[in-house]
Amino acid sequence: MGHGERSIRCACMLFLLFSILAGTAMGAPAKPQRGIPLQLQYATHFRIEYLGNGRKLVTDGAGRKLLLIPRGQRPPEGYRQNQIIEIPVRRVVSKWTTIPPLLKALGVIDSIVGVTTREKQWHIDEIRRGMEEGKIKYLGESRVTDYEKLRSVKPDVFFAGEWEKTEKLNELGIPFAVVTEYLEKNPLGRLEWIKFFAAFYNREREAEQFFERAVKGTNMLSGRLRGLVNRPDILWGFIMGRGTVYVPRADSYVAKMISMAGGHYVFGNLRQTGSAAITLEQFYARGRDADIYISPGTLPQYGITSIKKLIATHPILAGFKSVREGNVWCFQPWYWESIDKTDDIIEDLAAIFHPRLFPGHRPGYFLKLPEK
Repeated sequence: MGHGERSIRCACMLFLLFSILAGTAMGAPAKPQRGIPLQLQYATHFRIEYLGNGRKLVTDGAGRKLLLIPRGQRPPEGYRQNQIIEIPVRRVVSKWTTIPPLLKALGVIDSIVGVTTREKQWHIDEIRRGMEEGKIKYLGESRVTDYEKLRSVKPDVFFAGEWEKTEKLNELGIPFAVVTEYLEKNPLGRLEWIKFFAAFYNREREAEQFFERAVKGTNMLSGRLRGLVNRPDILWGFIMGRGTVYVPRADSYVAKMISMAGGHYVFGNLRQTGSAAITLEQFYARGRDADIYISPGTLPQYGITSIKKLIATHPILAGFKSVREGNVWCFQPWYWESIDKTDDIIEDLAAIFHPRLFPGHRPGYFLKLPEK
């Protein structure tokens, strides 16, 4: 997904990883066993079952069932062509910028042959270099995939968005899996999608080890924040044109991330996941007294390089406490390519919310807007 669009959608690691159904101990990471469905610890928008003989039944973010079978194995009857994917996959197309960092963590980023974000917007060296060398093709904007170009790169699987023209993908015979990590309620659930991708590469062990390290890092952070009495009020929202503001809902991974970092989210009344569109007036009523304002966008890319320019663009913000006191933050350009650094992002937030507990910490994924 492009950076601007992902900012709207975001309009956004606490325990152990998953355990195998039938009761693996809560200590060391569980090793996947054939024939036993995997039970995930945090993620709720996909499922994986191990069926034996190397076969896996994956339920993607749209509830579609995909049968993953070892290369060269005869496909069973009862499945359409685009529901069967030979693994390990070797050629994939990524819809969102959040996918490549997880593939990089698995050691398979070189399998990407197509993306829907322009070269100049990428901050992952492997993607930029691949596009420069022509190994990775640009296949149209994130909401307007060029399906003919997509077919031409012959992907083993297209990691797609939920707005795709599925009838067109079916017509062209392009295998695809819908990714909806942004709908997870917990940032660890969002990160746990690394296990979803791992199933396509037979990289479960690598996914487990990576996820375990991230969870441990987040648990250590929660220990530092234990016993907090004062939690600053946090405003998080992206102002669009025509007076519309997109804010995370209270059950979103963003709201949970704010809580995990020791903050109090001011829109805790908006239930459900994902983001909500509200008016500027509603944004003002709830957010004017917030201690810290985080805009989920890369403001400098829109010409907003200071608080002075922010107020000039959105005059209503002049009355916000966070703006008057100079406590306004936005995303670094590489934020959406850093889902693999979820534990570090939460630590950044904790340091922003409670700087006295993190002396010398320099946020790597957020940028504080200067006054002028």
